[in-house]
Amino acid sequence: MNKWILIALTAVLILFGCTANRTVPKNEETEPYTGIVTKVAILPLKTMDSSSRNIQKILTVRDFDYVFTKFPQYSLLNMEEVAKQFKMSGYKDVEDLEIEEMKELSEMIGCDILVMGSINSIRSDEFALSMRFFSFKTEELTPLDFKVTNAREQRWKTLETTFIAKLDDVVSNEVNKIYNIALNNYANGNYAEAEKNLVFALGLNPDLKDAYYYLGSVYYKQGKLEQAIQNLELNLEKNPQHTQTLAILIDIYEKTNQTNKRLNAMEKLATINENEELWLTIANLYSEQNNIAKAEEALQKALELNPNYIEAKTRLAFLLYDHNRFEEAIPYLEAIFDKYPENELVSTRLANAYQKANRLDDAIAKYENTIKNNPQNTMAYLSAVNLYRLKATQTSDPAAVAAINKNAIDILNALITNQPNNAIAYMNMAAIYLSQNKLQEAELYANKALQNDPTLYLPYIYLATISQSKGTNDYNNFIDLEKQATKAVGKKAKTLKTQRDNARNSAVNNFRKALEYLNNAKARTTDEHAIADINNRIARVNQLINQATATY
Repeated sequence: MNKWILIALTAVLILFGCTANRTVPKNEETEPYTGIVTKVAILPLKTMDSSSRNIQKILTVRDFDYVFTKFPQYSLLNMEEVAKQFKMSGYKDVEDLEIEEMKELSEMIGCDILVMGSINSIRSDEFALSMRFFSFKTEELTPLDFKVTNAREQRWKTLETTFIAKLDDVVSNEVNKIYNIALNNYANGNYAEAEKNLVFALGLNPDLKDAYYYLGSVYYKQGKLEQAIQNLELNLEKNPQHTQTLAILIDIYEKTNQTNKRLNAMEKLATINENEELWLTIANLYSEQNNIAKAEEALQKALELNPNYIEAKTRLAFLLYDHNRFEEAIPYLEAIFDKYPENELVSTRLANAYQKANRLDDAIAKYENTIKNNPQNTMAYLSAVNLYRLKATQTSDPAAVAAINKNAIDILNALITNQPNNAIAYMNMAAIYLSQNKLQEAELYANKALQNDPTLYLPYIYLATISQSKGTNDYNNFIDLEKQATKAVGKKAKTLKTQRDNARNSAVNNFRKALEYLNNAKARTTDEHAIADINNRIARVNQLINQATATY
């Protein structure tokens, strides 16, 4: 065959091959990439022999561009422009470049990753590529050696599984290094730099573990609360169990008055940490919102974690009591009373709960058993006495009332034996005797109460009642004697008038004594209801005084 014909045929085949190699399938459309795009520049590939020139051209003209279109996180800079810039730099051999020179080229070209390499033929259809990846951010150099063939489908696959995979590793290492730098800046309080590093790292890898937490924390420390919330909530979506994120969000939600979000975060944290104290705090917050159902639920969760958590029992007991759920409150109040038997508020509420639940006998038995087990428990004595007194007011049979009062007096005598200086015991004794109209005994015990505690106001009211009662009896006697005196004559009339005047004087003195007692009582209390009651009593006594002195 003529050699010129052979040359022509060869040229046609080469042109056909190049045309065929330029034909590439269209890549499938992928979801838009929203992160930071890494700009990659590939310097002219150095061919080590003449047989490698054709594959070098194919890679440069078509293959790299085609493969990169599948990976939107990377932007391959125009290879012809990159080649021109490399030529302008004055550097001759890509294999002779030093780190500082690579850094200079990267900055000049404007890339994040600079790729250098050479091609060497192994045989007619197989070629070896020796590549180096330089990271402008970390100044690290990563090598890669791989082989390609003339078969384009196989070659494209190799580029994806080796070249792009190595590029992924380089960027991943780059991200990890930047992330570590960010964490160091965070730990050192350099929040502006930490923010910059974290934003960049997340732009490259949005799935970076806990990065949104640290970025949110940086914004929190800088006072950028809205940005902090946005990033912390993103981190929580990725890791719902991240307790540090929840803790910061709880604080931010409190500062921004987002109560519902705060409570939701607190419940998650309390569940994860199994924290009964946090459940108690949650219950108190729900109670402030008057969300009783949620408050009760939180308290029950606290008690599930710690059945002996007395603070939660107390809060639940008072919550139920305050909402008139007395029967439900009693077991909790009993538990608190058993632990703190001297607590007046608990003892009083327990007694009231028993009363409201129509369980007076159960309540009395409870306190009497407490007295038996602990004779020094003052509140048990006084609670039992109060319940007996209440029971007496609910009983109509005089004999039964007398028996109930006797039980109360017996308990008070036992208390006085143990605590002879207990003013409250004497005061209760005075009240019981006064209810039985036993004025002498009532007066005796009221005075004993004041001897032991002059600051009490109720004994003065009891004494005022006694004096008013005596004054009323004297005044009624005066009226009777006045009637008798008007009908009598002579010596009898004179005697009756003397008795009448004495009765009136005694009535006035008792009324005035009652007034004095009431003023003493008023001076010893600040309770509005007590003062209102005392003022009404004073007004009534003043009327009686005016009435008794009207004939003077």
